[in-house]
Amino acid sequence: MATKAKKQEIVAELEELFNKSSVAIVADLNGYSVEEITKLRRKLDKDAAHCKIAKNTLITIASGKTKFASVSEIAKGPTALILGFEDPAAATKSALDYFKTIKKGEVKGAVLEGKLLKPSQVKELADLPSKEQLLSSICGSLNSGAQGVAGILNNIIADIAVLVEKVAEKQNGAA
Repeated sequence: MATKAKKQEIVAELEELFNKSSVAIVADLNGYSVEEITKLRRKLDKDAAHCKIAKNTLITIASGKTKFASVSEIAKGPTALILGFEDPAAATKSALDYFKTIKKGEVKGAVLEGKLLKPSQVKELADLPSKEQLLSSICGSLNSGAQGVAGILNNIIADIAVLVEKVAEKQNGAA
């Protein structure tokens, strides 16, 4: 059993993690081996996310002072927190892909921007394109628009050049 000082240390660590997070996914990792949890943590590290396993009481205390207070509503039974720090979709996608790969683990829900998400909504979040993909798409759209404008301007200049040439030919022919 953890001492009071150890529990306070865990609560402080959880508060710090909550304050840095953009999304908190609550999952049941019942039946996972230490090796499988370690692999999950390594996968999450690549997507700026962290997996923390703690007692529900400590999670409730730590989340109570943050925008993730509603985590306590879904933190029942064996609980693992998956906290995404940058791109919520990337962290969610990474966790759900891992669960699907090893056919273990269940998402109980999540909290995003202070709102409680159901497991079905968490799956929808995972299906969203990543921040990088969205930015790339926007830049591509802007670039194609600029290329279209440049093409139109180029055609207008070419038409003017042809018109000037024709007028010059007409004046030379008339003279």
